[in-house]
Formats: sequence, structure tokens, C-alpha cells
Amino acid sequence: MKLVNFVVATLIFGSVAVAGPLEKAVIDNVSKNVILQTYADLAARSADMLVAVKNLEAVRTQENLVKAQQSWIAARIPWEASESFLYGPVDSLGIDPMIDTWPLSRIDLDSVLNSGQKITTEYVRPLGVNLQGFHTLEYLLFGNGIDSNTKDIASFTQQQFDYLIATATLQAEYTHKLHYAWTTQADPDDASMPGYIDVISKPGLDNPIYSSEQAVMFEYVNGILGILDEVANGKLSDPLGGDISHANVELVESPYSWNSLADFENNIRSVYNIYTGTYGTHKGTGLKDVIAQTNPELANRVEQRILQAMQKIKNIGGANNMPYNKAILNEQGRALATEAINDLNGLFQLVESEVLPLFQ
Repeated sequence: MKLVNFVVATLIFGSVAVAGPLEKAVIDNVSKNVILQTYADLAARSADMLVAVKNLEAVRTQENLVKAQQSWIAARIPWEASESFLYGPVDSLGIDPMIDTWPLSRIDLDSVLNSGQKITTEYVRPLGVNLQGFHTLEYLLFGNGIDSNTKDIASFTQQQFDYLIATATLQAEYTHKLHYAWTTQADPDDASMPGYIDVISKPGLDNPIYSSEQAVMFEYVNGILGILDEVANGKLSDPLGGDISHANVELVESPYSWNSLADFENNIRSVYNIYTGTYGTHKGTGLKDVIAQTNPELANRVEQRILQAMQKIKNIGGANNMPYNKAILNEQGRALATEAINDLNGLFQLVESEVLPLFQ
């Protein structure tokens, strides 16, 4: 397959900006120390999750179930913290839908689990994307999420264990494939294509996707806008409904683990990471540094708004850390959710109107 050029070339060709050392440093840092490291952690933690579910199947104790649940949460963090850069191989190779399609088709999954069919990795592989990935693993590990976010180890069937291992195997495979595409070969059908890290970190007129440093930064900012809009007007807004009588808990992502608000916060963390050039304990150069050259007030204001947005998402749970599928049925939770939505939309407008034009 051929990688799709997600940067509109006509916006870039003919008006190529001459980039200075700072712009080059930002691209080098963000691509290698933020994006690539996020994918490295995703692959490593997905491999750890496979080990954890195999250990659970081998030694079926509540303690091992908790460890497997914790491994799911650990793997979820880098994935959700990657959603401001859903371009490149994660899109062209179809990795995103394979590991994170929502909602899960519980009816179809339960039908397979009750069918008596022998469950193997190769049986699960061709099934729909809404029958594998993070949320299939979540449902099997945590239960239905209605009254609690855990389940009794005694409730597992052998079919569930088999499906759990098959899906975790595929999850580890897909995330390794994504990391390999970034480090080694972006297109599995084209041996001449280098890892995507070389594509995005070495822009130029001979680059098939990024004709200039400006094009890469334009990609970064568009990715930020995409996830800000999705969290505000999709992940938070869709389940909320127009009023409490129209709230729909079935639309809440990650409801079985009660991890929804952490997911959404990590989505905005991905914005912060690209903007500031940080990842974990690493601190490098980011978009903020480029903006600060000419408008330090705007650079700082955007950073503070990103941090504020993360805090407003966290606030939705209140003092008791109410999960989002409960918060949307609570008037205070709904008010806090609306506040977070409005704040995210304000941040979107700020980035779109004042940051994006700097890189066009």
C-alpha cells in the first residue's frame, strides 16, 4: 500500500519557508523523543499486557486479574497520549481501528464466546475491528462496568481466557508493527521506504510527504486541532446528550474499566507533549518555542490553556473520582463536563485562530 500524503501539498509548495535551527530542532525532538517514544512505550506495554493475560490464564487468581487489569491501564496511557498525532503509519496501516474501535460489539462478542467455537489468534484476526483491540480486552478483563469496574475471577470461562489471549496477541502484534513502521519501514509493500521517523524528521522538496519544515509543523498543529475537537465534541459531548434524560452511557468510551476521564486527559496530554516537546521526564523543544520567538505571551497562554483543559477534565469526576458513565447521570458531573467542553472549544479556537496561521 502507498502512504497517503495527509499534508495538502498545494498549501506548501511555492511558499516554502526557510527554516532556522530552532525549527529543525523542534521537528527532531518531537518526532524522535515524543512521537517515536510514545509508540515505543505502547509496543512495550502491549507486550507486557500479553504476558500478564497469559499469566492470568495459567494461574487464575484475583491477584493476577488485578495485574492484568493494571497492564491494560498502563498500555492505554501511551495510546491515548498519541491521539494528537494520528497521521503516518497509524493511519495508513489501519492500526487505529484495529486497536481502538469504539463501541465494542458486545452482542457479537458474546455470541462468539457462547458458540463453542475454538478461539485462536487466527480465528479472531479476520473478525471485525469492533471485536478486538483495547475495548474487547477491557470488557473481558473488567466486566460490564455498570456496578463496578472489576469482576470475579471465578466468572471467567475458558472461552473468555482464550479470546483474551488471542486479542492480546494481536494487540501486541499491531503495536509492534506500528513501532517498526516508524523505526524501520513505513510501507510494508515498499522496501525502499524508510521508517516514518526519517520521513517526518527530514522534510525537503524530495520528500514525498513533507516538502518543508513548515509542512511538518502544519501537520503537528492540525493533529492538535483534531484531538481537541474530538474530545470536546465527540468523546465528552456525545454521551452527555442535550439533557440528563437523553444521556447515553453506551457512548462513553472505556466504560468497563471506568478509565474514561483518564483517557480524555491523556488525549490532551498528547497536545501538551507536542506543544512543549515533553514526554515523561524528557523536556526538549516544541511548537511553543517557535511561537515564543515572536510572541512569548501567546506561547505561554496556549500552554496554560492546555494545562487548564486537562484539569477541567479531571474535575468532572469530583472528589470521589466518579467515572464518566456515572457523571453524565449526575447534575454536578454534567455541569463540570459542559465546562470542560466549553474550555476545550475555546482552546481549539485559540489554536486555530492564532497558532495555525503561524505555520501556514
